[in-house]
Amino acid sequence: MQRKTIPLIGAMLAALAAIGLAALVVWNQLSGGSDGVARGDGETLVAPGLEVGGAFELTNHKGETVTQDTFQGQFLLVYFGYSSCPDVCPTELSSMAAAIDILAERDPEAAEKVTPVLITIDPARDTVDVLKDYAPAFHPRLVGLTGSDEAIEAVARKFRVYYGRGQQIDDEFYLMNHSGYVYLMGPDGGFVTMFNGGTAPESIANALQRYVAAAKTS
Repeated sequence: MQRKTIPLIGAMLAALAAIGLAALVVWNQLSGGSDGVARGDGETLVAPGLEVGGAFELTNHKGETVTQDTFQGQFLLVYFGYSSCPDVCPTELSSMAAAIDILAERDPEAAEKVTPVLITIDPARDTVDVLKDYAPAFHPRLVGLTGSDEAIEAVARKFRVYYGRGQQIDDEFYLMNHSGYVYLMGPDGGFVTMFNGGTAPESIANALQRYVAAAKTS
C-alpha cells in the first residue's frame, strides 16, 4: 500500500507544481516581510524570485482594449472570478469594494490610487454586455476584464491562477473551479502581495493604506 501511495502523492505534487500553486504559497499570515513592510492578517508571501503577473491585453466592461500600461501609476487589486459564481466570487468582490470604501473614509487620496479589477475566468459567458452591469454593481470603480479564451488563459498563467470548468448543474448552467486569491499589483505593474480568500475588508484596507503610504516615501 505504501509503495502505491508515495508515487500517487508525488504525481499530485507534480501536478500542483505545474500550475504554480505548490510554489506560489510559502508562508501564510506572516507578521513581517523581507521588504520591510509589515504584513497584515490574511496576507500571503510567495517564494523568493517567483514572478507573479505580467503583460496582458484584455477588454474592459466598457468595450475598451486595455493593457497593463493602461493602469500605470495605479495599485491594482485583482481578483479572478466569474459573474455566474453563486457565492465565493460575490463575497470576495464585496470585500474588495468594502476595503476601497474603508480606505476612502480614512484617506481619499490613497483610495484613488487603488483600482479594483475583476478578470473573468469564464469569458464564454462573461461578455462585455454582462460585465458592464455586473462590475459596477459591486463598486463604481471596479473594472471588469474579459477577452478571448487564449487571452484569459495567458493572463491566468502569469498570475499562476488555476481555473477550469466544474459541475454541470443543468443543460445550460455550469460552475467554474478556480483559485481564490486577491492580488495587489504595484504602480509599476509588479507584484506586491496577495490576500487569502475570506480576508476581512478591514485587513485589506490596512494593507492598502500601508503600501500606498510606503510608495509615496520610496
